[in-house]
Amino acid sequence: DGASLESWLNKATNPSNRQEDWEYIMGFCDQVKKELEGPQISVKLLVHKIQSPQEWEALQALTVLEACMRNCGRGFHNEVGKFRFLNELVKVISPKYLGDKVSERVKTKVITMLYSWTVSLPDEAKISEAYHMLKLQGE
Repeated sequence: DGASLESWLNKATNPSNRQEDWEYIMGFCDQVKKELEGPQISVKLLVHKIQSPQEWEALQALTVLEACMRNCGRGFHNEVGKFRFLNELVKVISPKYLGDKVSERVKTKVITMLYSWTVSLPDEAKISEAYHMLKLQGE
């Protein structure tokens, strides 16, 4: 159920963590794979954490997202490759939305991740579109 995904994510992104906690990061990934709606639920939970005003929480959430991209398979890639999710990532970078409030470290990590997905997941056209749109905006 969603509650256990949420509890894994809360532990994996806890702002009081001194370093990335791979036990909880991989626990979250495993839970995503176990649950029928895992990819759909997890991306909603991740967006909230990625848009956190606390830099460390957002950076940890991006690490969780990257771990899921590597470990959770096509179903997860498909959710990340939807405009609904990509638009939320764009908001982190764009000055029209949250970009002025988000640290450079978080913005740089988002752009780097988007770029790496354009290379590693060429079939996910919307990821490439989102990345190129940001580049055109000069982000």
